[in-house]
Amino acid sequence: MQDIFSEKLATWREYTDSPWARIRYAVVEETIRREAETLGGPLRVLDVGGGDGVDALPLAVAGHDVTVLDQSEQWLDEARRRADILGVPLTGLNANLDDLHELGEFDLVLCHFVLQYRSSGMADLRALAGVLRMGGTISVILPNPSGMVLRQLVVDGPAAARTELAAESKRAVLFDHDARKVPMEEMEAQLSDCGLPVIRRYGTRIANDLITDNNVKHDARFFDDLLRLELDLCDREPFLRMGGLYQLIGQKTAG
Repeated sequence: MQDIFSEKLATWREYTDSPWARIRYAVVEETIRREAETLGGPLRVLDVGGGDGVDALPLAVAGHDVTVLDQSEQWLDEARRRADILGVPLTGLNANLDDLHELGEFDLVLCHFVLQYRSSGMADLRALAGVLRMGGTISVILPNPSGMVLRQLVVDGPAAARTELAAESKRAVLFDHDARKVPMEEMEAQLSDCGLPVIRRYGTRIANDLITDNNVKHDARFFDDLLRLELDLCDREPFLRMGGLYQLIGQKTAG
């Protein structure tokens, strides 16, 4: 996967400037801030597949010891560049999920938009659990299959929504690669089976993905209102289950 992701870095930079990406990052920054605050600190943080470090950098700014692990050296260079601009330390490791056993224990592990590109099964989750200290927490974020159906409904109608509902994978447009669909309930059960029962749930791009007019999202006042709504909805049932992505927070309770 390294070549696929490395080739798309320039396109990714453009994406992160879009309103829908800014909403995603702003909401996740807030949810991770809450989780770090709950744990105390300073924390030892590992961002697995963290790429350009955008999710992890706010934790570095807050004074935590942050390591970003990624299999693309180009993306790690981008993370280091962003850290230098912010004036914060950040460790970048060119490795992948298969190398976690060499890293010791962490208080907080982030694994955002990684597992859908990996094969199904429990090995990856067990590896992630293995680097968490007892009582530590993990944040897993994946595209939400339920949200995909709703998005297709409002964009292309009921026939397209039914097609989306039946599909077992989704083409990632930016990376031009097929990704597994992992329902929220399935991932929650797998985390529990690995000694990482879910203690909190969040959703992101809940309102955004139901608004088909992307042009209006570039209006500063509209964007601010949309972001406030997203923050209001991100931890509320049933809305958190309707977004374009879901976030599960698991806590290590067993070795």
